[in-house]
Amino acid sequence: MGGPNLYLKKLSLFGFKSFASRVDLDFSPGLTGVVGPNGVGKSNIADALRWALGEQSPRILRGSRMQDVIFAGTESRKPLGYAEVTLVFDNSDDFLNLGFTEVTVTRRLFRSGESEYVLNGVPCRLRDIIDLFSGTGLGKDSYSVVEQSKIDIILSDRSQDRRAIFDEASGIMKYRARRREAERKLVEVRADQLRVGDLVAELGRQLPVLRNQAEEAERWRELTERLTRLEIDLLCHDLKRLSLRRLDSASRIDDLERREHECAAESAQCEAVLESAKTRAMQADLAVETLHVAAGQAAAASERESGRLKLAQERKRTLLERSQEIAAAREAEEGKHARLENEFALLQGQVDAAGLEGRDVMEQADASRRRLAEASKARADAEARVEEAKSDLFDALALESDLRSRIGAIESSKRSNEARLARLIQQAQEKAVAQDSARRETDDLFSELERLRGDLEKAEREAADAKVLYERAMEAAESVSERAMEAEAKVSSAAAAHSSIDALQRQYEGYGRAVRALLAGDNGRAMGLAGTVSDLIRVPKEYEIAIEAALGPSVQNIVASTSEGAERAVEFLKKNRAGRATFLPLDILKPSPISSAQLPVAEPGIVGLAADLVESAPIYRKVVEYLLGRVVVVRDLGCGIRLAKSGLRCRMVTLDGDIISAGGAITGGEAPDRRGGLLARSRRLEELAAELESARAESASMHRLKDEAVAEAGALRLVWEENERNKATLESVLSNVVQKIRLAEAELSRFADELETVELEAEIVRREIDALTEEAKSLAQQLSGSEARRKKLEESLEALAESAAGLKEDESREAERYSELAQEAATYRERLSGLKAALLKAEEQLMSHNEELARLRNEENRVCQEATDAAAQIEAIGEAAAALAQEYSKAQRLLDEGREERAKAAADVNEGELAARVARKRHQEVAEKLNGARIEGARIAAEYEACVERLASAYSISEEEGLARDVAIQSRAGVQAEIAQLRAEITEIGPVNHTAIEESRKLAERHGFLETQLKDLEAAQASLDEVVRECELTCEKRFLETFEAVRSEFADIFTDIFGGGTADLVLDDPDNPLECGIDIVCQPPGKKLSSLSLMSRGERSLVAIALLFAIMRVNPSPVCLLDEIDSALDEANLIRFAQLLKTTSEDVQVIIVTHRKRTMECADALFGVTMEESGVSKVFSIRTDQQVS
Repeated sequence: MGGPNLYLKKLSLFGFKSFASRVDLDFSPGLTGVVGPNGVGKSNIADALRWALGEQSPRILRGSRMQDVIFAGTESRKPLGYAEVTLVFDNSDDFLNLGFTEVTVTRRLFRSGESEYVLNGVPCRLRDIIDLFSGTGLGKDSYSVVEQSKIDIILSDRSQDRRAIFDEASGIMKYRARRREAERKLVEVRADQLRVGDLVAELGRQLPVLRNQAEEAERWRELTERLTRLEIDLLCHDLKRLSLRRLDSASRIDDLERREHECAAESAQCEAVLESAKTRAMQADLAVETLHVAAGQAAAASERESGRLKLAQERKRTLLERSQEIAAAREAEEGKHARLENEFALLQGQVDAAGLEGRDVMEQADASRRRLAEASKARADAEARVEEAKSDLFDALALESDLRSRIGAIESSKRSNEARLARLIQQAQEKAVAQDSARRETDDLFSELERLRGDLEKAEREAADAKVLYERAMEAAESVSERAMEAEAKVSSAAAAHSSIDALQRQYEGYGRAVRALLAGDNGRAMGLAGTVSDLIRVPKEYEIAIEAALGPSVQNIVASTSEGAERAVEFLKKNRAGRATFLPLDILKPSPISSAQLPVAEPGIVGLAADLVESAPIYRKVVEYLLGRVVVVRDLGCGIRLAKSGLRCRMVTLDGDIISAGGAITGGEAPDRRGGLLARSRRLEELAAELESARAESASMHRLKDEAVAEAGALRLVWEENERNKATLESVLSNVVQKIRLAEAELSRFADELETVELEAEIVRREIDALTEEAKSLAQQLSGSEARRKKLEESLEALAESAAGLKEDESREAERYSELAQEAATYRERLSGLKAALLKAEEQLMSHNEELARLRNEENRVCQEATDAAAQIEAIGEAAAALAQEYSKAQRLLDEGREERAKAAADVNEGELAARVARKRHQEVAEKLNGARIEGARIAAEYEACVERLASAYSISEEEGLARDVAIQSRAGVQAEIAQLRAEITEIGPVNHTAIEESRKLAERHGFLETQLKDLEAAQASLDEVVRECELTCEKRFLETFEAVRSEFADIFTDIFGGGTADLVLDDPDNPLECGIDIVCQPPGKKLSSLSLMSRGERSLVAIALLFAIMRVNPSPVCLLDEIDSALDEANLIRFAQLLKTTSEDVQVIIVTHRKRTMECADALFGVTMEESGVSKVFSIRTDQQVS
C-alpha cells in the first residue's frame, strides 16, 4: 500500500469543549488508542481534529453554534474566553510541499465570534488551510475522521450520500473548486463582454457626429487667430505712438522740476534763518525756566534743613526721658532678684531632709516584694502539676470514649452487614426468576423476526416501483428547468444591455465636457436646468436621422428655466474651467417659426415641418420651434433642390441626413451611422425595457411550468418516500427486534454474571461479620484497663489540688503586707516629688529675672549713646541751613539776567517769518505748473500701461516685444473695419463645441481601447471554457481510476473480513460518473445477494469498515481517526477488524477511540480520558505493556 510519511506528532487543546486546561497529546506513527468511560470527552478529541482542519458546521461538531466549542465553565470553574487547538505534523518528506520539516496548524475562536488561523506561526486564512490539505485525505470533508455518523452516511439508502467520500479519495475536490471558480469568472466575463460590446457600438455611432463638430471648431479657431493677429498689430501701433508722447511729457516735467528745486532752495534758506531765530528764542526760554526751577529748589532745600533741625532737637529730649525710666526699672528688678535667691536656698534644705526619712520605708517594701515573688513561684509550680494531671485524665477519658465509639461502630456495622446479607440472598432469588423470564422473551423475539423479514421483502418491491415513477417525473422537470434557465439567460442579456445604455444616458456619455459637468451631478437642478434638447424631445424612429442632422450640435444645447439660471451655469463653467455650452433660457427665447401653409402643396416630397414631427412637453414647445421651426423635412435631396429652385428660402433636411441651407449650400455625402445617436438613445432604452419585460414574462411562465413539474415529481416523491418510510419502519422494527434479541441474550449473560457476583458478595459479607465480632472482643478488654487507669489519675489530681490551695493562701498574706509597705513608700515619694517641683520652679524664676536684669542694663547703655549722637546731629544741620540761604540769593540774580535775553530773541523771529512767506509763494506757483505737467504725463502713462496690460493679459506679449514688433498699418480705420468683419463671421458660425477636437481624439482612443478589451474578453472566455473542460476531463479520469481501484480493494477486504462472499460498488449512472450516486451490493457467505438494509447492524458496520479501509489502501490519508466504529461488532468480527486495523496502521497513522478490549490490545500506545472533576476532561498515557482490563 505504501502511504505518505506525514504523521500527526502532537495535538494540543486549550479551552476546547471539556478540556478546560491545556492538554498535549504526543503521537507516534502506528496505532494509538483513546479509551475511557462514556461522557468523559473522548469524542471531543475527534471534534478538535476536525475543527482545527477547518470544519465550519456547528451541527457536525455536535453544537448549535460555533461558540459552543469554548469551555462553558462548571460549578467550580469560570467559563473561558476562547478555545484553541494546535496540530503539529511531521513533514520530513515534504508531503505538504511547504519546505518545512514540521508543520503547525492552530485555530482559535473567541466568544466575540472572532476566529484566527495560524500556519507555522504566521496568521493565515481558512482558505489557506483548506487548500493545504485538499486532496491529501485530511480535509474537513475527508475520510480522515470517521465517527458513527460517517458510517451511517456510507450505509445510507441514498447512493448520493456516499459521493463526497469518493470525491475526496480521488482528489477531485480541488478540481471541482477550480471549475466552480472558472464558471463564476466565465459569467462575469460574459457580462463584461456584453457591456463592452454595447459601449463599442455606442462610441462607434458617436464618432462621426463629434468629427463634424471638430471641423466647425477648427474653422472657428482659424478665424479667431486672424482676429487676434489684427488686434495685436493695432495695439502695438498704439503702444509706439504713446511711447513718443510719453518722452515729450517727461522732458517738460524735468524742466519744471529744475525750477521747482531752485524755488525750494530759496524757501529752505529763509526757513533756516527763521528756525535759527526760533532756536535762540527757545534756548532763552529754556534758560529762564531752568533758573526759575533752581531758585525754587534752593528755597525748598533751606526749608527742609530747618525742619530737620527741629526734629533732631525733639528726639534728643525724648531719649533723655527714656534713659531715666530704664534706670528706675533696673533698680526694682535688682531687689526682686535678691528675694528669689533666698527662697531657692530654703527649698533645697527641705528636699534633702525628706529624702533621708523615706529611705527606710522603701527598703522594707523591697524585702516584702522578694518574699511575694517566691510565694508566687511555688504556687505556679503547684498549679502546673495540677494541669498536667488534668491533661493525663482527659487523655484517659478520650481513649475510653474512643473505645466505646469503636465498639458501637463495630456493632452497627455488624448489624448492617447482616441486613446486607439478607438482601443479597433475596436478590439472588429474584435474579434467578428474571433469568427464566428473559429466556422466554428471547424465544418470542425469534418468532417475530421471521415474520418481519417477509413483510420487508414486500415493502422493498413497492418502494422500487415508486422510485421508477419518481425518476421519470424528475427527468420531465429537468427538461422544463433547462427551458427556464434559457429564459433567465434572455432576461440577464436584456437587463445587461438596458443597464449599459441607461448608465451612458445618466452619465451623459457622448456629450460635451460642459454638459457632463452641469448635468451628470446635482449642479444643473440647483441652477434650474431642465436638461439637454435630446432629453426633452421624442422623435419617431423614421425621422431620427433627419432631425439629428438638422439639430447638429444643438442637440446638446441645455434648456434653462430662466436666463438667470443660464447665467449662473456660465459662471460655473468659467470658474471650474469645464468648457463651453449653449443655453436656451425659456423666459427670453424668441422663436420665429414658419407656418405649414407657407409650404408648396404641389410638391409630394415634403414630409413636413421638422417642429411638427417632434414630440415634447408643452412647456418646451418654444425650444422645438426655435431650433426646428424653420426647418423642412423632405424625402430626398432632389426634392430639396427643386424646392430651393422654386424660391423656398428655408433650411431643408432629407431623411438620409443631407442638408440644404437657406442660402443654397448643400451638406451631404456618406450617411452618418445615427442608430446610436443621442436622440435614439432614449428610444433604445424604451425598446430594451419592453424586451426585458417580455423576457421576464417568458421566464415567469417557464418557472410556473417548472414548479408544476416539480410539484408533480414532489407528489411522486412523497409516494416513494412513504414507501421508503414503510420500508425503513420495517427495517427499523426488524433492527429493533434483532437488537432486542441481542439485548436479551446479553441480559441472560448479565443475569448469570450478576447471580454469581451476588453469591460471591454474600460470602464476603459473612467473613466481614466474623472479623467484626473478634475485633469487638479485643476492644472490650482495652476499655476495662482504661477505666482502672482513669480512677488512679482522679485520686492523684485531688491531692495536688489541696497542696496548690495552701500555697495560694500564703501568697495572699504576703501580698497584703507588701501592699501596705508599698503605699507608705508611695506617700514619701509623692512628698519628695512635690518639693523637687517647687525647687525647680524657683530655679526657673531666678534665671528669668537674671535675663530681664541684663536686658535693662543693655537698654540703658543704648539710649545714652543715642542721646549723644542726637546732639552732634543738631550741630551739623545748623551749619547746612546757613549755606543753603546764600545759594538761594545767587539763583535769584541769574534769573533776572535770563529774562532780558529772551525778549531780544523774540524780535529776531518776527523778521525771519516775513522773509519766509515771500519765498513760499514763489515756490507754490512753480509747483502748480509742475503738477499739471505730471497729470498729463500720468494720463499718457495710463494709456500706455493699459495698452501694455492688454497685450500681456490677452495675448501674453511683453512691453519690449510690442515696441520691437514690425507693424505696417496704413490706415487705423481699415484695420478696425476688418476686425469688425471677422467678429461678424465668428458670430455667424454660432455656438461651437470647443472641446470637440480633443473629445473626438479621446473618443477615438477610447473606442480603440474598448475594441482591444473586447478581443481580450473573448480570449478570456475561450480560456475559461478550456479550463472548465480540462477540469471536467481530469475529474472524470481521476474519479474513475480511483473508483475502480477502491472497487477492487473493497471486494478483497470484504472477502477477508467476512471469511468469503462477494461485494461490489456500482455507479447509478455510468454515463454521468461525476454526478451520479454509488450503490453497495453485498453477498455475505452462505446468504443470497441483498441490500444493506437487510443486513444486521454488525454486518452493516463491517461493510462500512471494509469500504473505508479500501479507500485508505488506494489513497492513504496520513492520519485517520476512528471514533467507536467497532462498537457494533461481536467478538469474532472484532478479531478480524483488529487484524485489519493493525495491518493498515503499518502505512497509515491510526488513532481509534474505543471501548473494546480486543482493539486496545493491538494498539501501540493508549491514552486514557477521565473526568475526575465534573465537566473537565483529563488525559493520561497508558503503557501498552500493562494488562488492559
